Amino acid sequence: MAATKKKEKKNAMAVINQHIKTGEFAKIYLLYGEERYLVNQYRDKLLLALTDKDDNLNFMKFAGNGIDTSELLAFCNEMPFFADRRVVLVENSGLFKSSNEDFAKKLVEIEDTSVAIFVEMDVDTRYKLFKAVDKNGEALDFATPDEKMMVTWVKSLFRADGVATTDTAIYKIIEAANMDMNCIKNEVDKMISYAGDTKQVSEHDVDLLCSQDAESKVYQMIDFIIAKQKKKACSMYHDLLENKESAIMINACIMRQFNKLLLVKMALSDGAQDASLAKIAGCPVWAVKNYKAQCRDYSMAQLKDIVENCQDMDYKLKTGQVMDNAAMEVMIVELCEMQ
Repeated sequence: MAATKKKEKKNAMAVINQHIKTGEFAKIYLLYGEERYLVNQYRDKLLLALTDKDDNLNFMKFAGNGIDTSELLAFCNEMPFFADRRVVLVENSGLFKSSNEDFAKKLVEIEDTSVAIFVEMDVDTRYKLFKAVDKNGEALDFATPDEKMMVTWVKSLFRADGVATTDTAIYKIIEAANMDMNCIKNEVDKMISYAGDTKQVSEHDVDLLCSQDAESKVYQMIDFIIAKQKKKACSMYHDLLENKESAIMINACIMRQFNKLLLVKMALSDGAQDASLAKIAGCPVWAVKNYKAQCRDYSMAQLKDIVENCQDMDYKLKTGQVMDNAAMEVMIVELCEMQ
């Protein structure tokens, strides 16, 4: 028996771009996936190409649970009024969380002069409704782009405004935003506004302006520790304390980061490649070089000692055996002075 050929995953952006370019549209679109920025961007591109949203006669929007599917279908089965088509936008209806077989059957039979666009958070690909749309229309999953595509996209954002920057600055923005495209876009807009007439964004500008949560600031402090920059590490530690961050949390982050360095060091000794190291460190592949550079200055024994010292500190902090703030600062200084 011949093996069943696995269906190739569609490039959601390419599909919509091609439909807009040719003017040949599907009757039904389902836009879903983890990257909401792209879902919303391509929803808007489709709507712009298909209809005038202010045309109350030929455009209708449904949103939220409990929508009247009979009303939706009735609208789609009427002829457009002085327009090429009727367009329905349905957002977060929850319809794709279950089978909805009757609706699925009627949906695929709507008039060819109508287009239904579903934008959903929750989609179960096992059910009849999803399979009907996938077969008779376009079910498009918008996943987060990989690191290479993300960097290219961020570069294009800066280039569109004529602002020059560096790859390192771009990596910093992406990392600070945790690969979230909405957050990245907001940060880039902020950088472009700050650049003003200089049309330049430096790595220092990113460090100064990029929104950071407490944990991100701790990891910046750890970078100073690894670079043996004692004054900067202690200054960052004091800033964290002023912001009411606990010594227990700060120690936990230090322990977690040095444990990652230990695991990377061990994997490197076994000949692991960057893709494997990225999984071990829980980071994008492009960030692996930072881990490799950081663990290079430590022996395996030193990294093990640091992790054990952090574990000991965690116990002492939680049992009240040390004055937390002062004890942590002493440990930070010792880490900076480690040869």
